[in-house]
Amino acid sequence: MTSRRRAAWTKLVLVAVVATMVVMVGCGRVADDDIDPDGPIVTDIPELVIAVPSEIQGTDPQQVTTTFAFVHDLINTPPISLGLENDQIMPRGAKEVEVSEDGLEIRLTFDPNRTFHNGEAMTAEAFKRSVDRYLELSPYAFDFDPVEEIVIEGDTAILQLVEPGPGMFVVLGSSYAGSVEVGAAEEMGEDEFHRNTIGCGPYRVEEWVDGSHITLVRNDDYYDYLPFVENREAFAFERITVRFIPEGFTRVSELRAGNIDLMSGVPSESLNMLREDPNIDIHEYMNSNVRYARLNTERFPLDDHAVRLAVALAVDRDEIMQGVDGVIQPTYSLVGPAMIRHHPGTEERMKQEFSHNLDRARQLLEDAGWEEGSDGFLHKDGEKLTFEFAFSGDNPIDTRAAPVIQSQMERVGIDLQLREYEGRYLRELAEENNFDILLANWSWLDPGGVWPASLRTGGRLTTWSHPDVDAMLDEVVVEPDEDEGARMWGEITERVWEDVALFPLWSDRLFLASRDNVVGLHMSVSGATYLNDLTILQD
Repeated sequence: MTSRRRAAWTKLVLVAVVATMVVMVGCGRVADDDIDPDGPIVTDIPELVIAVPSEIQGTDPQQVTTTFAFVHDLINTPPISLGLENDQIMPRGAKEVEVSEDGLEIRLTFDPNRTFHNGEAMTAEAFKRSVDRYLELSPYAFDFDPVEEIVIEGDTAILQLVEPGPGMFVVLGSSYAGSVEVGAAEEMGEDEFHRNTIGCGPYRVEEWVDGSHITLVRNDDYYDYLPFVENREAFAFERITVRFIPEGFTRVSELRAGNIDLMSGVPSESLNMLREDPNIDIHEYMNSNVRYARLNTERFPLDDHAVRLAVALAVDRDEIMQGVDGVIQPTYSLVGPAMIRHHPGTEERMKQEFSHNLDRARQLLEDAGWEEGSDGFLHKDGEKLTFEFAFSGDNPIDTRAAPVIQSQMERVGIDLQLREYEGRYLRELAEENNFDILLANWSWLDPGGVWPASLRTGGRLTTWSHPDVDAMLDEVVVEPDEDEGARMWGEITERVWEDVALFPLWSDRLFLASRDNVVGLHMSVSGATYLNDLTILQD
C-alpha cells in the first residue's frame, strides 16, 4: 500500500473488493484464521462461550452509547464493511454498494429475500425506516447529518449527501447502522425492544440475565455478502453465550480452564502467562482511540499557558508505557495511529516539540513565579501548585497509569491529587466542566466523528474552543481527499497544542485471547471481528 492515499470517490459497484477509500495506519492485519489441516473442522457446534469485561447497556444499537462486537454486530449486521485494513468499501448486509464520483450519493442495494429475525423482509424501505428511527432515538443521531434525503428506487436505498467525507462510511460499517425491525419495536415498546432487539444479523436474542450473561441463538436463514470470508451463510454455532466478567483474573482463569472459548479485555499483567500457555492464542490489535489529558483552562492556575505547557512537558509517555507493561502506544496527535487520516508528519513534529522535558517544564514554572516550598512542592502567593487528576476506575490501564503521572508531576513540584471515578460520572464532570485535569478518551475510526464535540464552540464536551479551530473542523469533516484531510487534522492538532488546552497521551494496544482450537477468526487492524468462518477443531 503506497503512502499516497487519495480518495477518488469514483463510482463503484462493490460486489467484491473495491478501490481504496480510506486507509488505516498502525499494525498490520492481526487475524488468527489459519486452519489446522490436522484437526477436523466442526461446522455445527452447540455453543461458543465468550467473556467480556463489561455488561451491555442494551441490545438495541439505536439506544446505546457503546456497542459490543460480540453482541451488537451479531444481532445487527451493518450494510457495509471497511475490510480488514479499513481501506476498502465492501458489501456486507447490503448486496451491492455504489458511490458516485463526487461522493454525494451512496447507493445501497438490498436483497429483498433477506429477512429480520421475525421473518419480515430486510428491504431498502426497511433500511430507511430504521434510519428514520435512528434519527429520532439515537444519542448519535448526528451521524446522519450529512444525509439530506434517502430515496428508494426498487431494492436500492440512495443516500443523498449534503457533503462528502469518510464519516458516513465509518457509520455504515458499524453495528450502529445495522437495521432493526421498526414494526417490532413499535409493537414491543422501546424498553422491551432494548432487551430483545429484532435485527438482521446471524444471531437473535434468546436470554439476557442481568449481571451474568446474554445468550444468542443462531439465525439459520442468515446470509451476507462479505467478500473476504469463506462462509456467508449461517454460522457454525447454534448458540453464542456472552458472559459479563468484570474481573480480569477471573476471565483469564475461566479461559485457561476451558470454560470459555474466547475473551476480550486481556489484562496486561496476564499477557506473558497467556502467551506461554500452549493452549491459548493471543490476537493483538490497535484501538482506534486517543487517551488524552483535558485541562480546565478556566481554573487557576491552569488559566496560565505556562503552567499548562509545563504539565504537558512533565509527562513521560515512555515511562507510562513501561508502567502498564507496554500495552499502549505513545501519541502526540489528536488522530491516533489506528484512526483514518492519521498524519505521521504531525506525529513526529509534535513529538519533537512537546516530548518529556523536565528542565524546560521547571524553567516555565520558575519564570511564571512559582517557587519551591519546604514541602518540596511549588508555591506562589501562598498557594500550592496542586490539581485534582480525575480518571476512570473502570479502565485498568488508567488506574495503573495515573500513579505514574502523579510521580512525574512531583518531579517538577506539582502536587497531583488522584481521584478515581466511575466512567459515567467522569463524563458528567466533563460535561459540567467540573474538574482540574481529566484523563479522557475518544474512540472512533473517523476523527471527525468525535473531536468536534470537544473542540467546536458549543460542543457537548467543549471546555476550550477557538474560532480558527471551528473553521478548520467545518472544512475537514467534508474534505474528500484523504491526504488533504490528514494534513488538515495535522493543522488542527498543532493549533490545539499551541494553547495546550488538552494534549494526547497514548492509544491502546488491545488483545483478544482464545483457546488454541478456536480457529477462523478474522480481525481488522482496529479490532473489528468477523465470526463467519469461526469454528472449533476437534482432537
